[in-house]
Amino acid sequence: MAEEFLPLNSAEQNNDTAWYTAAASGIASGLLKIPEGVFSLGAELIDLGADTNLAADVENFFDKLNPFEEIAEERAIGKLTEAIVQVAVPGAIGYKVANKAARNLTAKALRARRSGAYANLKGSELMKALNKAKDLNRKSKYPRFAAGVLGGAAGEAFVADVEEIGTFGDLFKGGPTQLDREESTGREDATRKLLNRLKFGSESLLVTPFVYGAGKSAKLLANRGKDLAYSNSKFSRFLDKYVRAPFSPRGNLTQELFDAETTKEALKAVDLGRAREIVDNITREVDNIFPETQIMFDKSVRPEKDKFLKQLNELLFEGDIRGRIDPKKVDELFSSMGKSNVKEESQRIIINGLENAREEFNKLVTILDNSVTGDTLKKAQTELQGLMKDRVVGWIGGTYRIFEDQGKGLFKFFRRYEPTDEAYENGIRFFQKQIAQEKGDAAFKVGSNTYRQEAKAQVDSLIATVSKRKQPKALGFNDYINKTMEGRPGADFVKEAIEGTKLPPKVIRELLGEVQDPRYSIFNAITNLSSVARTANYLTSVAAKNDQVQAAGGRGFFWGSQEAGERALDSVRTGIELVPVDDIVKELPGAGKIINPLAGKYTTKEIAEAIKSANNIAGGLQGFVRGEGKEGAEAAVSWMYRNLLLFPKGVSQLAKTVFSIPTHIRNFISAFGFAGANGNLFEPKFYTDAFREGIEKSGLLKVGAPDAAQQAAYRRLQELGVVNSQVQIGDLKALLRDIRFGEQAANVDSVLNPMMGRLKKIGNFFQGKYVAEDDTFKIANFVVEQEKLRRAYTKAGIEFTEESIEQQAANIVKNTVPNYAFVGSAVRTARLLPIGNFMSFPSEMIRTTTNIAELGINSMKHSKPTVGSNLLPVVFEIGEDGVSRLVKNDNIFYGDGFKRLLGLATFTTGIPVALTEGAKALYDVSQDELDALRRFVPEWSKNSTLVPIRDDDGELRYIDFSHSNAYDVIARPLKTLLNNIQDGQMNDKQLLAAFVSGVNESGAEIMNPFISESIWTEAVTDLTVRGGVTSDGRRLYTDQTSAGDKAAIRFLHLGNALAPSYKQFVRLAQATTGTPTKTGQELDVGPEIAGFMGLRPIKVDPERSMGFKIADYQRGIRNARREFTGGYFGLLKGGPVAENDIIERYVQSNAARFNVQQNMFNDLNAAEILGIENSTLQRQFSDRQISETDFNNLRQGKFEPYFPSDEIAERFREIANNLGEDNPFIEAAPILREIASELRQLELGEPFSINLEEYIIEPAPTPPLPSNVTSAMPNTQTITQGQQIVNETLLAGGAAGQTGGLTPVENALLSDEEKQIILRNRGFIT
Repeated sequence: MAEEFLPLNSAEQNNDTAWYTAAASGIASGLLKIPEGVFSLGAELIDLGADTNLAADVENFFDKLNPFEEIAEERAIGKLTEAIVQVAVPGAIGYKVANKAARNLTAKALRARRSGAYANLKGSELMKALNKAKDLNRKSKYPRFAAGVLGGAAGEAFVADVEEIGTFGDLFKGGPTQLDREESTGREDATRKLLNRLKFGSESLLVTPFVYGAGKSAKLLANRGKDLAYSNSKFSRFLDKYVRAPFSPRGNLTQELFDAETTKEALKAVDLGRAREIVDNITREVDNIFPETQIMFDKSVRPEKDKFLKQLNELLFEGDIRGRIDPKKVDELFSSMGKSNVKEESQRIIINGLENAREEFNKLVTILDNSVTGDTLKKAQTELQGLMKDRVVGWIGGTYRIFEDQGKGLFKFFRRYEPTDEAYENGIRFFQKQIAQEKGDAAFKVGSNTYRQEAKAQVDSLIATVSKRKQPKALGFNDYINKTMEGRPGADFVKEAIEGTKLPPKVIRELLGEVQDPRYSIFNAITNLSSVARTANYLTSVAAKNDQVQAAGGRGFFWGSQEAGERALDSVRTGIELVPVDDIVKELPGAGKIINPLAGKYTTKEIAEAIKSANNIAGGLQGFVRGEGKEGAEAAVSWMYRNLLLFPKGVSQLAKTVFSIPTHIRNFISAFGFAGANGNLFEPKFYTDAFREGIEKSGLLKVGAPDAAQQAAYRRLQELGVVNSQVQIGDLKALLRDIRFGEQAANVDSVLNPMMGRLKKIGNFFQGKYVAEDDTFKIANFVVEQEKLRRAYTKAGIEFTEESIEQQAANIVKNTVPNYAFVGSAVRTARLLPIGNFMSFPSEMIRTTTNIAELGINSMKHSKPTVGSNLLPVVFEIGEDGVSRLVKNDNIFYGDGFKRLLGLATFTTGIPVALTEGAKALYDVSQDELDALRRFVPEWSKNSTLVPIRDDDGELRYIDFSHSNAYDVIARPLKTLLNNIQDGQMNDKQLLAAFVSGVNESGAEIMNPFISESIWTEAVTDLTVRGGVTSDGRRLYTDQTSAGDKAAIRFLHLGNALAPSYKQFVRLAQATTGTPTKTGQELDVGPEIAGFMGLRPIKVDPERSMGFKIADYQRGIRNARREFTGGYFGLLKGGPVAENDIIERYVQSNAARFNVQQNMFNDLNAAEILGIENSTLQRQFSDRQISETDFNNLRQGKFEPYFPSDEIAERFREIANNLGEDNPFIEAAPILREIASELRQLELGEPFSINLEEYIIEPAPTPPLPSNVTSAMPNTQTITQGQQIVNETLLAGGAAGQTGGLTPVENALLSDEEKQIILRNRGFIT
C-alpha cells in the first residue's frame, strides 16, 4: 500500500479567497479582537487569583463570535491587516490618553513657572524670560512623549493574539522578551499569558522611540526641507546633508538656483539640438552631392569634396557673423553648385543651413552683449557690436583632429594622433627658424638640418601636450594655444599673430589638424557659444533672484562679504562654512570673458560644491574616473578603472537597451503606465489628439529628416524641459562622457572615418528612437495636462495665458514622469561604480510616484478649514463664526485629482492584481497552484506579478508581467513582504518573524538596482571570483574542460555581456523552423512573438527544476553541518572549546538543517500540487544518492537531525590531547543525544523550536568537605580518604548534588571513567 503524504497546509487547499476580501476581513477581525483582548486580559487576572480556566472560555466565545478571522488568515494581506489593527488601535489609544494626561500636568507646571518668570520684567529681562519660557516648552515635550510611550505599551497589553504575532525575542530565539508557549492550566497558565503580554508591550518601549524618530525625520524633510540646511539643530543639518541632499533633485542648491540650473541646461540642450539639425541638413545634401561609394572608387572626388566644404566654411564666416551672408557671395555659391549639377533643392537647403547657423551665432552673441569683460561695460559692448568672424573663431576655436581623431576607450591606448607629413615637416621648419632666431644665428638657412633634432623634439612635445591636456572649457582656444606655447621657441611670434589676426599661425593650426568643414565649425561654434552664453545668462538671473529675495527680507544665497554671510547664517551657532563665489565662477565656461555679477560675493560651501557638480566640473570620484590632471601611477589606475570596468559597463548597457529591439518594444509599452498612473488614460483628449501629437512631435514613426515645423515644436518642448530626458539614456550619456567616450560630439558624422560614421549613424538612429518612445508619452501627457488646466480655469472663470498653461503643464510632467534632470547626485555619482544597472530609473520611479500621490491629494483638498476630512466631495467647512456647514468641495481640480489617484492605484496594484486574478479565473488556476508555481520560477521572478495561463495541453505557464510594468519597482517591495508573510504562515511562523523577513527582502528588492553587479561586472565575476559559475549557479566549465574550450567559453561569456539582446530572435527562428533548443524543448511561434513585448508565456517544468533544487538541498545540508564543524564559529579549529559551545553550535547547526529540509518539504508539496508523481520525485532523489528513507522523511514532514560522526568525535579527542585538556565532547555527547531525540519530534510544517536553556550545563558549586576533615593542614592520607568518600557519594548520586552532579542520562550511559572526567570538569572533584 502506497504511503499517503499530506501536502503543505492541507487545511488551506483549494483556497481562493480574494486579496481584497481577506484584507477587509482582516480589518473586521482586528476590530473584534480588541474587545477580545480586553476581556481575555480580565479573565487571565481572574484565573491568576482563582486558579480557574476562564480565559480559555473567553477565547472560545470570541472564536465563535468572529467569522472574519478564518477568512483573513487565508491570505497574507488579511493576516497583516488583522495584526496591525489590533496592535495599532489600543496602542494609539493608550499613547493619546497618557500623552494628554501628561500634557495637562506639564501645562499647569509651566503656567506656574511662567507667571513667576514674567512678573515685573521689562526690556532685556523680559526677552530672557521669553527665551526661558520657550526652552521650558521644548523640554516639556520629553515627559509628554515618555508618558505617551508608556501609555502605548500599556495599550498593547490588550492585544489578543500576542503569541501568534510574536516578539523580537522570538525572532532572535532568546532574550528577556522571548514568549513562553508551554501551555498549562489554571493559575500557572494565567501567569504565563500575563507575562507574555508584559513582554509584548515592553518591546514598544524600545521600538516606539525609533519609529518616532523616523517619523520626525520624515516630517522634517517633508515640511522644512528648504530650511534644514540653515537650522541651528545639528541633527536637522545632518538630515539635510546626508539624507535629503544626496537623493533630492536639487541637492544642496536652493530651489531658486536649481530652477535656474534646469532652465540653463534645457536651453543648452535646445542649442545643441539646433546645431545638430543644421549639421544633419547640410550633411544629407553634401552626401547626395558626393556619395561615399563614388569617393571609394574615384579618389579624385575626395579633394573635390574637401574643396567644396572649405568653400562653405569660408562663406559661413564671411563678413559680420551677426548679419546675413553677403548676397553676392551666396549667388557665387549658387552659380558654382549649378555648374556642378547640384539640384536646386539641395542648393537651397545648404544655403539655408549656413544662414540658420548665422542666426544662431547672432542669438547667442547677443546674450553675451552685457557679459564680456573689458575696461568698462561700455567699451565691452562697443567691442561686441563690431564682432567679426575672426573674433568668434579665435574665441571658440576651430575643429582640430588632435582633439577628435584619437581612439576612444580601450582603442585610445593603441592609437595616437598623427599630423600629415607635410604639416609635420612644416612644423619642424617653423621651430628650426624660431630656435635660430632665439640664438641669434643669422647664418641659419631654411631647409638645412641645423637645429632639426631640437625642432623635432619641440613638435613632438607640442603634439603630446595638446593630446594629453585638452582645452579647458573656461579657456578660449587662442588663450589655450598661448598658454601651451609658453616657454617654447616662437611663443612671442604666436602671441603676436593671434593679437593681429585673431588666429594662431597657419603652421600651428595645420600641425594640430585643422578641419575646414562648415559642419564642424557650426557645431563647435554653437555648442561653445551656447555653453558660455547660457552660463552668463544663468549668473545674471541668479544674481537678480538673490537680490530680489534679500530685498523682500529673505536670507538669500549669496552675500556681499563673509561677515554678512556669517550674520545671515548665524555661523557661530550653525557652523556653516562660507567660500568665495569667484572660486567657482573661474571654473565655469567662458570665465574671464563674461561679466561676473557675483564677483566678490560669498556662498555656503555646500552650494558652491553643488554649483560645480551641476556644471559638470569634475571632482572626487568623477575627477578620478576622467583622469583629468592625473599623472604617473594615479593616471594609470584611472585609465584601467575607466577602460577595463566602466567602458565595458557602458557598452554592455548600451547593447542591452539602445541596440535591443525587444527592449524598445517593452520601453514603449511600459510608457503607457506613465499616462495611466496620472489618470490621463481616463481623458478622451488622450486618444483623440494627445497620443497622435506625441507620435508626430517625437518623430517616433518618422524615418527621414523631420520638417521645420516639427523641429521648432520639439525645440519648444526642450525649452520647457518636457522631452529629451529619457532616464536610461541620460545615465548612459553621462557614463560615456565620464569615461571620455566620444568626447567631441561633432564626431557624429562621417567626415573623418566613413565606416565609423555609418556605425555612429546606426547607433544614433536607435538611440533617437529609444528617446522618442519615451518622448511620445511625455508629449501626450503634456497635451492632456494643458487641456485639464484650461478646462478647470475656464469653468472657474479664472483668466490664464497659454504660456502660463504651458509652464504649469510642463512642471506637472517633469515631476510625475521620470526625468533624468531630476536624478539626485548620489544616484548620478553611483553610475561610476562597477555595480548597479540604470540606477536612475528606480530612483525616479520612487520620486515621481510620490509626486503623483501628493499632486492628486492636493488637487482634492478643500481650501478652507474643515471638520473631518477635507478630501471628500462634500465637506464640513468651518465658517468665520466657528460653525461648521456642509458645502461642496471648492477645489477646481477635484475631479482631476480623483482620477489621478485612481490611475495611480490602478497601475501600481489594480492592473497587476486584475491580470493575475482574471487569468486564474479564465484558466481555472487555483491559488495553491499559483503559490506552488512561484516556487519553481527563477529567483528574479519570485516576487514578480505572475499571470498564470494554460496551453492547449493543459500545461501551466506564466507571464512575468513585471518586465513590462514600469510601476513594478513601487509595488514589488509590498508583494515581497506579503509573499514572505504567506510563506511564514504556511510554516506556522510567528507573524513578526515573517514580517521582519519580508521587510529585509523588500529592502533588498528596493536596493537591488543600486547594489547588484552590473552586466559587465557580473560576467567578469562569473569567470574570476566565482570560478566559472554564474550568479544563478550555472557552471560554465569544469576542471576537466580543456584549456582551449575554457578560453572559448570565457570569450563567449564576456561577449554575450557586450552583445545586444539577440536570443529572442534565435528563439523565434527555432519556433518558426521547428528546431528544438539545446535542452530539447520545442518552441511555439505565438509565445515567442509575445516575448518581444516581454509577455512570453514561460513553461513551468517542476520536474526539471527539481534537479537544481536537489543540488541546492544537498549543498544546504553540507553548509548546515559546517555550522557545527567549520565557519567563523566552527568548533574544530584547534582552540579550546567548552561543553556549552558544543551544545549551542549543535542546535544552531540543526536549525540551519531544519530550514533546508523545510524548504525542500515545501518544494515537494508544491511539485505534487503541480502534478508531479511521487515516484518521479523519488527517482530523482535516488539518482542523486539520497536514500529512500531520507526522501520519505521529507515527504512526511519528519525532521532528521544531524549528529556528529565518529570522525568528528575523534577530532575533538585529538584537539583536547594537543591542548592537554579533557575532551569536552565526552560530557556534551549525551546531551546532544537528548537534543537529537527532541528534535526528531519536530515536524517540517512547524517552526523550529527548542528551549536551549534546558540543555545548557550550569556550573555546580563546590561540594562541602566530609565531616572527618577537620584540620586546616590535613595529611595526605586524610585528603585521599575524604576525596574517596566524595567520589563515591557523587558517583552514587548522593547528597553532593540533586543527581550526584550528573544527569540521569549521564548516570545511565557513561562509564565510571567518563563520569570521573565530567565531575572533575564541573568542579565536584579534583
